[in-house]
Amino acid sequence: MKKTAILLFIASVLVPLPLRADSQTRAAQQHSPLAQSPPLPDGVRAREVRFYSEGIECYGKIFTPRAADGPEPGVVLAPDWGETATSIERFAAQFALRRITAMVIDYRGWGKSGGFVQTVGEVKTDDRLRFSQMTARVRIRRKRLIPQQQVLDIRNALYYLQGEPGVDRTRVGVWGVGMSGGHVIVIAATDSRVKAVVANAPVIDGKDAPRKASTPTGALLQAQQRLARTGDLGISVNDAETRLALAEYHPFWYAEQIPKTTAVIFVIADMDPRVKNESTIAASKLLKGPTDVVRVPGVTHLQIGNGAAFDVAAKTALDWFLKHL
Repeated sequence: MKKTAILLFIASVLVPLPLRADSQTRAAQQHSPLAQSPPLPDGVRAREVRFYSEGIECYGKIFTPRAADGPEPGVVLAPDWGETATSIERFAAQFALRRITAMVIDYRGWGKSGGFVQTVGEVKTDDRLRFSQMTARVRIRRKRLIPQQQVLDIRNALYYLQGEPGVDRTRVGVWGVGMSGGHVIVIAATDSRVKAVVANAPVIDGKDAPRKASTPTGALLQAQQRLARTGDLGISVNDAETRLALAEYHPFWYAEQIPKTTAVIFVIADMDPRVKNESTIAASKLLKGPTDVVRVPGVTHLQIGNGAAFDVAAKTALDWFLKHL
C-alpha cells in the first residue's frame, strides 16, 4: 500500500492562558521563557534531546557522568503541575554525579516541547491510505493540564532513555514531584519496566473518592458538549477538560497494583498545607514490595526543592535508586 508523509502548514495558533487546576492540586505556574538551567557540577555533562509522544516532538535533557565504566541505571524525572524540565534539573545532576543517567522532560504543550495539533475546518481524507499529504489549517494547543497524557509522556521518555547508549535497560526508574509524584505511582502499577520509584511531595488523590465512574454535570457537561459539537477551543475549554480529567484520575487507586518487585519511596514535606500527607502514608501501606516514607521536617511543598530540604530530598532519592537499581 502506498504511503506518503503528512505535510501540515500551520495557519493559526491557539495558546490558551495558564489556569488554576482543581482546588486539591497546586496552582499551575506559568513557565518563564527566561528560566535558566543551573550550572552543572563538576563530573556531569548534559545534552538536549528530542523524543516523541503520540507523534509530537518533545524536549528532554539527559544528564550523565563524565566517566562511566559500563551500563548504568537510568531514571526519568517528571516536573510538577505546570512546571518544566528546568525546575528539576538540579535533582538530575545529583543523580548523574553518582552514575545514574537522568533524563528530565517537558510535557507536550509545555516548555520546549511541541503542542497539540488540531485541524481547523474540513480536511479531505482517504481511508485507502494510512498516510496522506495535504495542506491544512491547524491550531496548536499549549498549556493543557491532562494527567493521563502526562503519564504517557513520561512512559515514552522512558522508552527513549532505555535506548540510550550506556543505560542498562533492565535497571530503570521514575521520579516525580507534586502531581507527577502521583503519575509515577500510576506508571509503577501499569509499566513493569519500572524497578524503582521516588514520589517527592506527591499528590496522590483518590483515598476518599468513591470507586465509581464520574458523571459530568452542570457547566462542565455543557462545556464538553459544546466542544464535541462545535470544536470551540475558547480559553475556558482548558479549564473544563482539566476538571473532567482530574475527576477521573485517582493515583491512590493504583497503589495496590504495584508489583512486589518495584520499590517505592515517598518523600513528604512535613508542613505541606496543599498535599494530604495522610493519603501518601495510606498508599505506602498498600504496597507489597520495598517501600518507605521519609519526612522532610519544617518545610512546605514549595520549599522541599530548596536549600537543606533539597539536599535531604535529593540524597533520599539517590540512595533509593542506588539500592534498588
